Amino acid sequence: MTYAEAVARLLALRGGEHAGMRPGLERIEGLLAALGHPERRYRLAQVGGTNGKGSVAAILAAILKAAGHRVGLYTSPHLVSFRERIRVNGEPVSEDSVVDGVEALGTLVARLDATMFEAATALALDHFAREAVDIAVLEVGLGGRLDATTVGVPAVTVVTRIDLDHQAVLGTTLAAIAAEKAAIIRAGVAVVASQAPEAMAVLLRRATEVGVPLLVSGRDLSVTVEHRDLDGQRISCAGPGWSVAHLRLGMLGSFQPENALLAVAAARVLGVGDAPIGQGLARARWPGRFQVLARDGGWLVLDGAHNPGGARALATSLRDHFGAAPVTFVVGILRDKDAPAILAELAPLAHRLILTASSNRRAADPAALRAAVPPAVPRVELAASPVEALALAGRSPKSPVVCVAGSLSLIGDVWRHLAGSDDPCPVEVDIMGSLF
Repeated sequence: MTYAEAVARLLALRGGEHAGMRPGLERIEGLLAALGHPERRYRLAQVGGTNGKGSVAAILAAILKAAGHRVGLYTSPHLVSFRERIRVNGEPVSEDSVVDGVEALGTLVARLDATMFEAATALALDHFAREAVDIAVLEVGLGGRLDATTVGVPAVTVVTRIDLDHQAVLGTTLAAIAAEKAAIIRAGVAVVASQAPEAMAVLLRRATEVGVPLLVSGRDLSVTVEHRDLDGQRISCAGPGWSVAHLRLGMLGSFQPENALLAVAAARVLGVGDAPIGQGLARARWPGRFQVLARDGGWLVLDGAHNPGGARALATSLRDHFGAAPVTFVVGILRDKDAPAILAELAPLAHRLILTASSNRRAADPAALRAAVPPAVPRVELAASPVEALALAGRSPKSPVVCVAGSLSLIGDVWRHLAGSDDPCPVEVDIMGSLF
């Protein structure tokens, strides 16, 4: 079996590329039992929430690596290469290891009728055991209560900001969605972002029911932005009995300081000291989340922003980093997302809006998106592909800031075009380094 054949076999399973996902724990538990329970051979840190969980997971993994741990990192979805989902000490899983993992799963997947995400999760957890990691950081795929990553006994769990997303599966209210996501709080210590009151009430009740100590941003934890520019941010973080000042955060975006705080607090729970925290924060990156690149005499911003909360955070970050500079948006949204709400958040900043469709088969038609654009947007154009949309954004009337947003699959298409390859996106750089 080749690597391409192995990935094709995974993506052909039920729920491939997030379509028709089927929550439940019985299938992942069956897979892990057959593999000898690899999840019991290392400590676990699980990160859930709506927006920011990938950033928190990447930062936490970078900090733990800086502290001398051998760290597994499992995230989803990938931008360019499936190998991005499974990393050890920041390095993506090798093609040969993916092939070995798919072959090890063998007929188990068919016998248990496992989904793509369940098979990938089992592959990742087994790979981490084979690579002798001592801690694995797992990003929740969908929800939490019945997500395939909700396995084993976590030493720490993190819940990022909860917003409306995946309502067809998780529920139509913040309280209902919070109940699904709060279920990952089951052992160890839980670290929680600031939340809307109805979501916080659910999280507090869950922690009390299972007897898990809760550290809450804004109550027990705090972060202060000391300085912010396009080279990065400098922050101070504090929690019960500790504080760390003058930390360099390599990630941009107004939402990243709180994500960094959650990761720092989780690292503290795991016994990490000040120096590795500083090193990990400076080196960690999470591509496609307010990633700012210099291009054509201006700035190119890549941000997934695939739900209203993400779009709102993107708009705030654009104002904070670029002020009143005109923005040309290149936007592609999936059909099952709330396009009107996403576009409403971005519209007040839009000098131009170029609608396109990513390569994802769930991408909405640009012409259909056009009907959801608020009338206040002065100029709306359509492009047949992300590459064509980028080219159009570079023509008159140009803006100093071009922002690509609306779906991670669109970001993946643009990243592949800019990088000129299908190589996995990096999640850590040298302190003075660059992703490109």
